Amino acid sequence: MISILVPIYNAENSIRRCLESILAQTYRDIEIVLVNDGSKDNSLFIIQEYSKNDKRIKVIDQENKGVAAARNTALKNATGDYILYVDADDWIEQNMIEQMYSLVSEDVDIVFCNSDHAEVEQEIKKVIDIEYEAWGKERQLEEFMLHRKMTGMLWNKLIKRSLTKGIYFDECIGYGEDAQFLWGILKKSRKMIVTNEILYHHVLDQNSISHQAFSEKKYSAILMWEGINQEVEKEYPQYIKLAKERLISTAVFSCYEIRKSHYKNKEQKEHLRKIVCDNLMLFLKSSNISRKMKMYAIVVFLGL
Repeated sequence: MISILVPIYNAENSIRRCLESILAQTYRDIEIVLVNDGSKDNSLFIIQEYSKNDKRIKVIDQENKGVAAARNTALKNATGDYILYVDADDWIEQNMIEQMYSLVSEDVDIVFCNSDHAEVEQEIKKVIDIEYEAWGKERQLEEFMLHRKMTGMLWNKLIKRSLTKGIYFDECIGYGEDAQFLWGILKKSRKMIVTNEILYHHVLDQNSISHQAFSEKKYSAILMWEGINQEVEKEYPQYIKLAKERLISTAVFSCYEIRKSHYKNKEQKEHLRKIVCDNLMLFLKSSNISRKMKMYAIVVFLGL
C-alpha cells in the first residue's frame, strides 16, 4: 500500500482539485492521510466531507503548528510501504502512483519523477521521450548538493517508509526543513530511479515563505545547511566542496533578499557575509556556479 500525505492549511480554494487527482489514481491500494493544521477557512469541513465517501481517507485535525509539524503528524499516521507527500495547492496525474510504483524493486528506495509549474491543465507539457536513470547513493548525494536535477523538495518523490525511521521534520526550522529531511533519507537510500515523465503539478504559491521578504525563518535555512556541511565533512568528505558551494549559494541569495527587504539583524547579516567572504575563491572557481551568482558574491564581498 502507498500512503499519500497531505498537510493542509487554509487550502479551501485548492484542496478539492488536489483530492480529486488523488482519488482518481489508477493505482487503488492507497491510503490518504490529511492533516488539517488549524485552518481558519473551510478546509476541515471539505476534507471531512470527502472522508465520508471514501474509507481510504484519514482526517487528522490539530492546532496550528506549522507545515513541519503537519508533515510529522502525517508520517506518524502512515502505514503504507511507501509514502508520497503532496502539497494541498498541487495536483497529480491520475497514473502517477501506478507509474512510479511500477519502477520499484527490492533494492529501490526512492522513485523521483519530473514536475512542472502548470496552473491549469491546458498548460501541462507532455514528455514525448520518457527516460529513466538509476542513481546509487553517491549520485544521489552529489545531485542533492548540486540542487539542479534534484532539489530538496519532497512532493515528487515516492519514498520507502522504512527509510524514515528515526527521521522527522525539525519543527524549529522555519525554512528548508524538507531539504534537511530529504538529506537524512538520502544517507540511507541505496538506489533511486529517476524519470523525466511529468507526473506532478506544483502551483507557485505567492503567499508561501519562499515568496516573502527575508526573515528569521529564512535565516534558519543557513543554520540547516551549516549543519549538513558539518555532517558531510565527517561522513562524506569527498562532497565537502559541493556542500560548501550549496551553503555559500544560499548565503549569497539570502544577502540579495536582505537588500531587497531591508532586513535589520546586523549579526545575521555579518554571519552571511562571513560565509561568502571566507569561501569566495572556492565559489568563483567553481564550474557549478552561474556567472550571475558569482557577480553577486563579489558584491557581497565588497560590501556594496
